[in-house]
Amino acid sequence: MRSLVAYSLLCLAAGCVLFSTDGGHTCRDEDVGAPAPLQRNPDTLICESIGVPPCDPACGPCPAVDSPAVSWGICGSPCETLDRAACAASTSCRVVLEARCAVSGTCTDDFLGCFPTDQFADPAVDCAAALDGTTCSRSANCTALHRNDPCPADAPCPQQFAMCLPEGVSPGTCKGQVACDALPPPCPANTTPGIAGACWSGFCIPNDICEP
Repeated sequence: MRSLVAYSLLCLAAGCVLFSTDGGHTCRDEDVGAPAPLQRNPDTLICESIGVPPCDPACGPCPAVDSPAVSWGICGSPCETLDRAACAASTSCRVVLEARCAVSGTCTDDFLGCFPTDQFADPAVDCAAALDGTTCSRSANCTALHRNDPCPADAPCPQQFAMCLPEGVSPGTCKGQVACDALPPPCPANTTPGIAGACWSGFCIPNDICEP
């Protein structure tokens, strides 16, 4: 163990630096656990502090980590300032739509926001097969539909993931006339085959986001 007298603390306007007078390790404030950046939960769209703070063990004991870090996009990303067209054109941002508006087609605008892709992006993701927000968020080619349910104003408002689509593709509607001879896709319980252009869209729409 190094002697405590071998270290000095230098404080300037920019912060404090602990340095060794015997040629040992130099430690900065951020080496002993800076706050982790907020990350956007792709299942709820809520910003959460879940990452592991940076920590250099040589500068002191690192905090225990109860859960592994996740690779969700960082909150406050430049993506969040983009409109729908600019978001769709970006290779690092993804479009998120309001689920019920996207299905009914009766809203003035179904654009819920633009968010960064997962930090471990994978453009090969099969958007139509993605069953959760995390998988959907890994590709800028995927559009996520989220439920925009009302919630208390004094609490974080989760906007739950509903389904994932290829960018620019409509899920169809739950109601309408089907004039083609094709069979509907096999849909799991509590979902309805989507209808588009008088035939099946190929998507299974959760019943709770179907049009009234």
